[in-house]
Amino acid sequence: MVRGPRERGLVMERSWQDVLDRFHYGIYLVTIASDGMYNAMVASWVAQCSHEPPLITLAIRNTRLSREQIMNSGAFTINVLPVDALQDIGRFKISDWRRKLEGVEYELSPGGAPVLKDAVGYLDCTVERAIETGDHTLFVARVTSGGIVKDGEALTTREYQGRYRGDR
Repeated sequence: MVRGPRERGLVMERSWQDVLDRFHYGIYLVTIASDGMYNAMVASWVAQCSHEPPLITLAIRNTRLSREQIMNSGAFTINVLPVDALQDIGRFKISDWRRKLEGVEYELSPGGAPVLKDAVGYLDCTVERAIETGDHTLFVARVTSGGIVKDGEALTTREYQGRYRGDR
């Protein structure tokens, strides 16, 4: 039996977190169709994990409403944000999920979730597996459609000044 870090007496140490802060990820907007409405959340723990079939992973904190909505709907869309989205990213961090997309121009993807008109591109995904991984759930999802929306450089944690330490 493999024991987890807490069972072995290991917890995240500041020195480890200082190293992890230097990892770089994209900053994405995950959109979800839920109960006839749309939600959006900022995410950085997104990665491709297979070519055939085309699979990606997305990790979401277990306490987030978006996690529950993805569990219920079985689908989500990843919007690749452009670098110039940095000044507007705060609008997607408000607590009222029903208002996050107010005033934002978008079209619906083939999967039925919002794709921002200013996005670099998008991927529609259907969940194949959800794995509990500590304080997050790791979704393994199949890409079902996607495309480039406009030319541009993708926003990454290099430009995003907020460090993610798991406590915000």
